[in-house]
Amino acid sequence: MKALVVIFEELVPISGGGTPRTSSIVRSLVERGHEVYVAASFGVDAEEARRELGAAGVLPLTGVSRMDPKKMRKYAVSYPTNILRVAAYAWRLGPDVVLTHNTAAAFAALLGKLLRPRTVTVLDLTDLLFEYLDDYKGSWLKLAAAAGRWMERTSVRRSDHIITISGAMRDILVRDYRARPERLAIVHDGVDTRIFCRQEAADLRAAHAPGDGQVLIFHGVIDPQDGPELLIEAAPAILAAHPGARFWMVGDGTAVPDLKARTRAAGLEDRFFFSGWVRQAEVARYISASDLGLVILPDVLSARGRVTLKEFEYWACGVPAVLPRLPALQEVVGDEAASVFYAPGDAADLARRVNELLADDERRRAMGRLGQQRVAEQFEWRALTDEIARLCEEYAGQQA
Repeated sequence: MKALVVIFEELVPISGGGTPRTSSIVRSLVERGHEVYVAASFGVDAEEARRELGAAGVLPLTGVSRMDPKKMRKYAVSYPTNILRVAAYAWRLGPDVVLTHNTAAAFAALLGKLLRPRTVTVLDLTDLLFEYLDDYKGSWLKLAAAAGRWMERTSVRRSDHIITISGAMRDILVRDYRARPERLAIVHDGVDTRIFCRQEAADLRAAHAPGDGQVLIFHGVIDPQDGPELLIEAAPAILAAHPGARFWMVGDGTAVPDLKARTRAAGLEDRFFFSGWVRQAEVARYISASDLGLVILPDVLSARGRVTLKEFEYWACGVPAVLPRLPALQEVVGDEAASVFYAPGDAADLARRVNELLADDERRRAMGRLGQQRVAEQFEWRALTDEIARLCEEYAGQQA
């Protein structure tokens, strides 16, 4: 099978977002003996990226840093160019399957299919990109949002098959985007336990959390649409119960300058540590040095179907998490044996659940052990992306 895998993010090195999932899909396809081509942004030269992925060929795309404060304007320029380049690449290659991460890349696959009608288009959908534009100001975004939403809905309706991350997201796609249920499959997100595992990290604790206080960690791309300021609002109630607590914001993003200003205004500067961008392997060490992981998402349409990687990464490192009570997270995480839920957007409830776990060391340790067990049994990338590769083989076989 000849496969083209497309993602409009930096795939080598892995840059977060959908790149861990997509990178693992590429490797699964290669290991199963398929001829795999990759179109993505790369932080290394094309030949090095090709060798690292094991691909037959690569198409370097224009990349935009998710941490860039001007990223929305840059996306508006880079997406149309990348769409046309991927469509032309698909025309030249004539792949059996084009698997795309999220809807902008999927639109490129649909254009490529116009001249290669036997190519099967598979949309691997983990998020609804254009739901977030409401959080950005500027009149020019109204036009971009309208075009983007049309493109997103077209990609969902016209792709031959969709693989998504939760039953909650499947229901959103069927109800609100008119996707065909019979063409939808679910493969959850996961984690690479070769990278995310319990590690020695006493040096990080000594450097950034002196004393015997407990550490709460929030990591990843820190953007305003996720509402990370909720943690600053919850911090006073947490500190009232646990005066030694520290808050680690590990990662970077466009919300960081505002968050730093908020911590200064609240007199919490000495309680919050902002690491800036760190490599994936180093993120695992920060998690291992922490007592409790946090996921912060608002109760909006895209978040209701979304499953972040954070909870799996916390679990893989033996750290329990406090999560917003949203449909997809409840579906995938299940009970409160390895994580607990709070009402999304409710700082008081977040503080209450955090304080509940910080007060019980043995319960936290038991939850962390159970989280590691669940990752090993259900959320290891290699098994999950093998299933995605198997689905692609099935779809290509049906077309043949």
